[in-house]
Amino acid sequence: MQTTPQTMAGHMRKSRLGLYVPFGLLALVILGWSALWLYGRHRTAQEMDLFMARQAGLGRVWNCPDRSISGYPFRIEIRCAKPTFQQVEEAGRLPTTGSLGALTAIATTAGALTMGHVILEFASPLRVVREGASDMTVNWESARSSVSGSLSRLDRASLEVVKPEVIVTAAGSEVFRSKADKLDLHLREASGQPAGTFDVALALVNSATPLLDGLMGNADPFNASFDGRIFGLTTIDRRDWKATLDTWRTTGGVMRVERLALAKGVPRAEGKGELRLDSERRVAGQLDATFINADALLRQFGLNAVDNLIGNLLMGSSGRRNEQPGAPPRERSMRLPITFVEGRVAVGPLRLPGVRLLPLY
Repeated sequence: MQTTPQTMAGHMRKSRLGLYVPFGLLALVILGWSALWLYGRHRTAQEMDLFMARQAGLGRVWNCPDRSISGYPFRIEIRCAKPTFQQVEEAGRLPTTGSLGALTAIATTAGALTMGHVILEFASPLRVVREGASDMTVNWESARSSVSGSLSRLDRASLEVVKPEVIVTAAGSEVFRSKADKLDLHLREASGQPAGTFDVALALVNSATPLLDGLMGNADPFNASFDGRIFGLTTIDRRDWKATLDTWRTTGGVMRVERLALAKGVPRAEGKGELRLDSERRVAGQLDATFINADALLRQFGLNAVDNLIGNLLMGSSGRRNEQPGAPPRERSMRLPITFVEGRVAVGPLRLPGVRLLPLY
């Protein structure tokens, strides 16, 4: 077949057209992704507005000054400069106001459509003021939280705070101060368990609290770790944690303490048991605790009333009353139940004088 100039020109036009097809497809992808990002941006702003409107209806007014949304193209980042909080006065509750240095919420563009995975970063300080009562300031080096799930379902959540410090003042005077190297909290849905079952773990590393130093009689750092499992947390509202806890309480939710470990220098304690919330939203239940080298501390709480019994238990659990000369001292341990009933705390047969548990919320 003879090739004419017209045929050659047609082939050339088709080949040039083929060169532009990939660029056209790329442009369509960019336009589609941009539209998806803009919708995710709109959805994020909408959910935040709905959250603040719902909280206002519950008497908790949030404000997000200078709100900005950025992060194009692969993530959506919403930032509030110094968000504020106000709890209106209720029966039995003082008006409360609060502020935060800054709040940043980060999600992938696709994740923002379902609120599936959100990372929260908090800038210090947090300040909470109860009118006419107390002023609490919390400082930290860094604070970060990660939440996975949806608005009605929680898969896992975590909080990591580096170098936290809490200062509480009342009537212009400092009444409490505490700091630590790190605070970690993790919550995740337990695999192979009934719906509403979650594993929880908490760790407080090298905490220093003058009030606790005076109580314990030493300035050693305080360390705490907790591992447990929550049952019955079937209804979760990430926009209202109080409603979530109240539903869990009224439906008979239970927390199983699998291991609680507290240590401050030589004295330490370990425990396990079950806890719940009573009708007044206070901690209730019982822990089977083992106190190690804590006899002096226990006597400070009035357990000297059974001094001989304590002595016998301590020496009996340590092995021998007469130790070999030069041998390191044996640890003295004692097992006693700790019960929480109607806001009262009892260690063994005795209630701790002057100790009253307050509602958690």
